[in-house]
Parts: sequence; C-alpha cells; structure tokens
Amino acid sequence: MNYTRQYGILDPEQIKNKSITLIGAGATGSHIALLLAQMGWGDSSRGQGVLRVFDGDVIEEHNLANQIYEPTHIGKPKVEALNEIILRKCGFEIQAYNQMVDDNTSPDLIRSTYVFLLTDTMSSRKEIFEKHLRFSFNTDLLVETRMGLRVGRIYSFNPNNGTHVEEWKKTLYNDDVAEASACGTSQSIVSTVMFLASLAAGRVLQHFNTEYGANNLKKVSDESHMWNEVQFSLLPETFYMKRFGEEPVLAMLAA
Repeated sequence: MNYTRQYGILDPEQIKNKSITLIGAGATGSHIALLLAQMGWGDSSRGQGVLRVFDGDVIEEHNLANQIYEPTHIGKPKVEALNEIILRKCGFEIQAYNQMVDDNTSPDLIRSTYVFLLTDTMSSRKEIFEKHLRFSFNTDLLVETRMGLRVGRIYSFNPNNGTHVEEWKKTLYNDDVAEASACGTSQSIVSTVMFLASLAAGRVLQHFNTEYGANNLKKVSDESHMWNEVQFSLLPETFYMKRFGEEPVLAMLAA
C-alpha cells in the first residue's frame, strides 16, 4: 500500500504505538474496518497500528446489500471474510476474532487506543462497556454509532471522563425502544451506512491529529475540539452536533 496521498492528515508511520478494536463487523463495522485498513491501521508488515475486530456472526444473504461482503462469503464467519477482503484489497491481514466479546475475552485485546462499540443490541453495548471499557485507562476514545434508514448518530467520548460517561448513559435506551426508534432499527441502506462509517472513522483522524500530531507524543488533553454527539439526517441533509454539557449546534446543509 502506498499511503503518500494521505500524509497531509495521517502518516501511517505515526501510528505504530496506537491500536484500534472494533466490536462488531456488521453494516457499520465492516465498512469502518476497511476504511481504517486503507489508512494503514493493521499493516503489520510495516509495524503500523494494530487493528482488531471481534464478531461471532456468520454472513447471511441479507447482509450483502449493506455490508462489504460478497456472495461467495455467505455462510462464512464475518471476521474471516473481512480479513480476506482486507488482505486482497490492502495486502495485509488484521487480527480477526471469530467470537463475541464476553466475560472470557481478554481485556488487553479490547482496551485499545481507540475502541468502536458496534454490536447489534443496546443491551450488549451497555454490558460490554460496564465490564470491559469503563475506566479503561489506555483507551483515549470510544466511538459508538446508531443508525436508521436515513438518519444516524455517532457518540465519541473518553471512557475515563466521568462527565462524558454519565452524559452518554443518558442517551441509552432499551432494545424494545430501539426497534421502534429512528436510530437502532434493524433497517438500513448502504448509502446511510457508508456515510455513517466515514464520519465514525473520521473521529479517529480528528482525535489523533489533535491529541498527538506529527511527533506522536501525547499533548496536554483538550477535549473541547471533539463533538461528543453528532446526529444527521440525509433527507434533507441536516447535522445536529453537541459537546456534552453544552447547547447543541444545528447545521442545515441543503434545503
């Protein structure tokens, strides 16, 4: 992989000591994993940042319309197919774990510099956070996404910041509510999925450039630059953004 055209925002040589864990390789997770791999995360041949993905599901026919998988992958574990696609596309393999994150999962594998929480249910997200991610002192940023047919949400926060954690918890709801809500429904279309995945992957770029920069050294923490919550609608194109504890900002991109 030749990464020279992205050097203005990310030189893969800078991420050698940084790791990313994705929990979930479905609609959003599969696209995010490929985006991060194309940026250089997981390119172990160059000693670049580790990219780990956890998922215990297999690919079904209905997954093909909104995930990166192909017809030949039906019946295969998602992480196995994802690894195959990234190897073919990027020339390297990622750390793929064909398992759900549970009590037996090693905390050292989950608590990466950046963690994406992308499981299918709200209950599993709550459980994984409480058991593995809260007070994860080597995790700088947790990214969690939610999606409907034309809408999406991204939460980005420091799991070691008590205020951030409490504000994020206020946004959680039960699975029965999720099925009926705009975000959290099982319905999705690939255009919304890819838009959401690009924004979510962008949280890592923004955080890395602000917190570390070219010298790859931790700066004095200033989290005010990060939007902790981003909501969008694609019909019409509308953004709603806020930092925890502040008033939201609304941006209409089109009439």
